[in-house]
Amino acid sequence: MNELADHRTWKAGDDAPAPLPATAHAAASAAAAPAVRSRIAFFGHDANESTIRKRIGAFLRHGAHVHAFTFRRDHANATAPERWPNVALGTTSDRNYLSRIAKLVRAVPRLARHRRALARCDVFYARNLDMLALAALAQRLSGKRSRLVYEVLDVQRVMTRSDIVGRAFRLAERILLRRCTLLVVSSPDFVAHYFEPSQGYRGPWYLLENKVVPADDGMQSPAPGARSPPPGPPWVIGWFGTLRCVRSLKILCALADRFPDRVHVVLRGRPSERDLPTDTIRAAVAGRSNMAYHGPYRSPDDLPDIYGAVHLSWSIDYLDAGTNSDWLLPNRVYEGGLHGALQVARQGTATGRMVDRLGIGWTLPEPLEECAEAFIRRLSSADIASARERLAGCDAAVFADETDTRQLLERMMRSRSQPKASKP
Repeated sequence: MNELADHRTWKAGDDAPAPLPATAHAAASAAAAPAVRSRIAFFGHDANESTIRKRIGAFLRHGAHVHAFTFRRDHANATAPERWPNVALGTTSDRNYLSRIAKLVRAVPRLARHRRALARCDVFYARNLDMLALAALAQRLSGKRSRLVYEVLDVQRVMTRSDIVGRAFRLAERILLRRCTLLVVSSPDFVAHYFEPSQGYRGPWYLLENKVVPADDGMQSPAPGARSPPPGPPWVIGWFGTLRCVRSLKILCALADRFPDRVHVVLRGRPSERDLPTDTIRAAVAGRSNMAYHGPYRSPDDLPDIYGAVHLSWSIDYLDAGTNSDWLLPNRVYEGGLHGALQVARQGTATGRMVDRLGIGWTLPEPLEECAEAFIRRLSSADIASARERLAGCDAAVFADETDTRQLLERMMRSRSQPKASKP
């Protein structure tokens, strides 16, 4: 089992266990592991959200049966139909917590109509706090003491507020955590900097990083750095994924203005309309010939093309600086690493420590605007070649989910249905 699969084996700031050599992963993959037979009731905040679909697809790939209970965001674009049973619970809005509470209440009768399906489930798996509340209620409606699992990919801003609203949300989360058999996080810093010190959580947790999940069983993970863009300069910087950081956009615009012949900036992904509206992005690139925005992309299908065309992946976020932005390990680190893009990250963050530890890019200190300009000015072809050599030496399993989801399924099925209460 992956050394990181056992909780409390790696704390933030520690050196992570070295990845297994490629031969070990190849041998492990060669042994056809049996399917993990489990029935999962999956509770998601947005059926169209890419990581929701990625997680459910990964569970199915490893033999689990999934019955989803999901909302949709009212701004979400339509995607392909689900390949799994799904109960639509309605539409909600980002961060509109009062409205979402009302929608949760209205979803209860729909859950009650599916008691029989819920009673057949071994695991109630919830993404985000509001879905955890709904999953806990569904668990009661089912009449079974099935396992309750809570997955956190971001510590939302409301959870770190110091006012009465923040305290109320943290209290609700602490109460629900006592009922959980397992906490799943995408970064160990979430546990070290939030769940343990703020929530007093001492229960089991599993690290499921935001690695690239293959589109199907026959898809092989490429060797990191196997593809490369045309030689620079100009150095092509890609900012991909959920585009939400206003300060990042300003820095990239400044670099494009300062180095018109040395930098080209490409943006791909879905903007967070509440934080960085699409119109703002389009206006920023409209007057700059060395900037472009090409809209959303499909993951993992489009990843080789978009990351293979850039030298650098911008992995800097300031949306929740000091909290979530410092703790997370974003998708773009794994997507870029797997497909040959070198990382630009911020020093003093979980992302920066990962980039430094693996040697797959550069970390910039504050003041970042000035440091980014100095970095681009001195960046050379030799620097790029040296970093790409280090990236090529990484095992694909550092960036691709080859066994992680399977280990999670096995871990969930080994967990007791009745957890020990954690301290409030």
